[in-house]
Amino acid sequence: MSQSSAGAQGTRYALSPTQIFTGIGCSRTAIPEIAGFGKRICAVGGIHGLAATAPILDALRVRKRTLDTVEFHGECTQQAIDALAARLAGADCVLGIGGGKAIDTAKAAASDVGLPCITIPTSPATCAAYTPLSILHDDQGAYLESRRLPQPLAVMVLDPELMVGLPARLLSAGCIDALARAWDTQLAARCGVPSHMAALSVSVCERMWTHTLMPFGFEALTDCNATRVTPVFTEVLEACITGAGLAGQLGARFFGRSFSHAVGYALADFVNNTVVLHGEAVGLGVLAQCVLDPKTSLSLHAMRDYFRSVHAPLRFSDLGIDELDGPAGRKLASAAYALLDQARALPFHVTEEALYQSLLSVEAADKDQA
Repeated sequence: MSQSSAGAQGTRYALSPTQIFTGIGCSRTAIPEIAGFGKRICAVGGIHGLAATAPILDALRVRKRTLDTVEFHGECTQQAIDALAARLAGADCVLGIGGGKAIDTAKAAASDVGLPCITIPTSPATCAAYTPLSILHDDQGAYLESRRLPQPLAVMVLDPELMVGLPARLLSAGCIDALARAWDTQLAARCGVPSHMAALSVSVCERMWTHTLMPFGFEALTDCNATRVTPVFTEVLEACITGAGLAGQLGARFFGRSFSHAVGYALADFVNNTVVLHGEAVGLGVLAQCVLDPKTSLSLHAMRDYFRSVHAPLRFSDLGIDELDGPAGRKLASAAYALLDQARALPFHVTEEALYQSLLSVEAADKDQA
């Protein structure tokens, strides 16, 4: 943890995780470290995440660790967090395995009962494995709140071998989610960079976008489809999870919610959340920003070219929202507008009507060029 000099009492940070294992095969290297957290371990993950990490869990059993395995389904809700917390009596630590919803639930439950949490991502579609933050939804997947946790994660294990061969759509969503973090941060920095921590966030975002996501996103997807664990595939994974997570934690106290996550969270009330990925939803907010920003460094056309290269959705109808030009579109714009932090995230004023028109422009651009 680190402390800034802002304010009389300073600002408390939980810059997570305390330890990071990263690189090809690092999940095997991390087994003794995980075993060192105690005799009883609760492993929480979806069916695919638990299957991918079965060799790790088996190795812990060989080391005489007792595992309580919880198969996760559905959303990260308060009810799911409470139910998991109730199962943690007698446990020494929690393993959060899989994607964002399972890991967010594991983190929050571990925090509630004061246990260390170890994360092992098996999807690049979220930076949840890095951040001391849980995104809570209702049972239907609608966004409720972003809950900051008071303790950093104990360990993160980022092994590309656990993710190669997964559906390339997950890597695409991870690239767009990381891009959204970079685009949000660089936009907010035009309002001012109030501290060294904020400046570090901007630097991480610049590196992540210009040196990794933009030049190597398509190549990483090609490697993923070919089940090749390459340096490029590894670097893009690290950008999606570690880069986006670190940038978010460094800048979270200074930069507010911008277009990508405002639109992404608002979309949760309009799309099938069992089908649409978080990165796919926030990406449409990035496209709306390209329409609205008078000083954008990348036009809507150019940004769409990048989205197309990584096979990301280009319009709202790709996510099942038809007839955007009407009540549904205005309701979406209103919900997204209410989530914007104009004071800390936007260097220019935007109205709800302008945001609505930008959504229509995103939809029309793809139809015009299809």
